[in-house]
Amino acid sequence: MKSRPTVVIYHPIPDYVDRYGQFIRKARQELLLFPCKTVDQIDRFISEAEILFSGHTFPVELLAKAKNLKWIQSMSAGVENFLRSKMIPSGVSLTKIEGVFGPIMSEYVIGYILAITQNMKAAFWNQREKIWKPFLVDSIRRKTIGIMGLGSIGAHIAYQLHLMGADIVGFDEQPRKLPYVRQEYSLTEIDEFLSGCDFVVVTLPLTEVTRGMFGEKELTMMKKSAFLINISRGPVVQENALLNALNSGVIAGAVLDVFDLEPLPGDHEFWQIENMIITPHVSGPSIPEDISEIFLENLKRFEQGKRLRGIVDLERGY
Repeated sequence: MKSRPTVVIYHPIPDYVDRYGQFIRKARQELLLFPCKTVDQIDRFISEAEILFSGHTFPVELLAKAKNLKWIQSMSAGVENFLRSKMIPSGVSLTKIEGVFGPIMSEYVIGYILAITQNMKAAFWNQREKIWKPFLVDSIRRKTIGIMGLGSIGAHIAYQLHLMGADIVGFDEQPRKLPYVRQEYSLTEIDEFLSGCDFVVVTLPLTEVTRGMFGEKELTMMKKSAFLINISRGPVVQENALLNALNSGVIAGAVLDVFDLEPLPGDHEFWQIENMIITPHVSGPSIPEDISEIFLENLKRFEQGKRLRGIVDLERGY
């Protein structure tokens, strides 16, 4: 391999492209680097790319022109856009980001669980109305919190909640044997898993197996007092089933950061649900400087012929 790999970078936010490009150029001035801010720019340079550094907004149809491509580094933990397209050229490696999103996504989950247990909605309403009205609060301690997906993100969330005194149970198709998870459940035990949880946190990757996994049947397995938190991908949870469950009191509430269609349309019924908290896909922000460090470390491994970190099994989807 030549000593100056050709790297194409793409992100839909121009400022992010600049930050990625500046950080990588500072570390590796010899690289042939093409930061792209538009689809037209990608179209111009993709045929030269040996390495593609992009995320879930990459226009995957342009991969058909990537004749020299050897490696795709995703900017996120999710890679379903590349996988579902079936456009990855033969022999090209695909890697995802690991080890970065766990800490910050743990803060998101803990923050919104606290918002619920500390009844912050009541506090905000009281303050807005200038009313001194005591209200009940609860505690994370001794709550049973189920983590659906015990990969790097789910495991970190489980650990942080464990430190706060929560009882942690996990759901995953492969045993993880994490010491801070009291019990791990498989797909055949999902009813037992869900029925015991006060909070269910979804961190599963979006694959053909997990798409629509959480529907009416699974929601009815949960406690009426339980809350669902989805920070994975919208299509893992069936939106109509969740809407019905919230309207009919099947579960107590939900926190959603991801949706089938993003941005969430202004006329979507979710906006009208009192027992729902909606955030605009902000639970796992990709900070260019953090993500670039992982890319640069993987680039060294790529150049040395070593196994890349975060390698994705194209058949399994993660």
